Amino acid sequence: ARPGPAARRAVSDSGSLVERLSGLDGYAADLTITEGLAPGEVLEGVELEGCRFDGSVMEGAALRGCTFTDCVFTGCNLSRVDLDASRLVDCRFVDCKALAVVWTRAAAAALSARPWDFERCRLDLASFQEGELAGSRMVDCSLREADFAGAACRAVDFAGSDLAGAVFVGTDLRGAGLVGASGYAFDPSRNRVQGMKVDDTGATGLLRAMGILVE
Repeated sequence: ARPGPAARRAVSDSGSLVERLSGLDGYAADLTITEGLAPGEVLEGVELEGCRFDGSVMEGAALRGCTFTDCVFTGCNLSRVDLDASRLVDCRFVDCKALAVVWTRAAAAALSARPWDFERCRLDLASFQEGELAGSRMVDCSLREADFAGAACRAVDFAGSDLAGAVFVGTDLRGAGLVGASGYAFDPSRNRVQGMKVDDTGATGLLRAMGILVE
């Protein structure tokens, strides 16, 4: 499945998120938010709970020391956003565009049911290097050239995702689900793969990565 379209309208079309949240004493809950952030603009130290981000554009902006709990991001453009010690707890991302994001810049969310939950998102060039992703969901996403080196990906669901060029070296993939995923080719001997689930197509790619010819 192809990722859904990401929002592309300019920040000026719906105003600034900084302005929207001003005067709320750093905390807001149950808001529907369409406002965004301009490239280089900083949102700092706010706490948002149960909010719905609908088509927000934050490309190239910075979220510094913010906390998002039970928030849903739908159709947002988060490409190159800097998560700078922000914490995302039980948040979902659907049909979002988030290219070249270093997700490990975010602070650990120890109480989150799953660290990351992405569906039909464009996450190409993402970095999850050395990240704690166990139990995350990355379904029907584009993860081309994403970096998972050294990451803890136990029981991560990659179903239907495009992993062409993705880096898996020293990655803990025990119990991960790659059935229906495509494009991945990595050496199982350089990763922890006990209990990893693949289909016939994926198994062929793994064998080829080990230098075994499949005819």
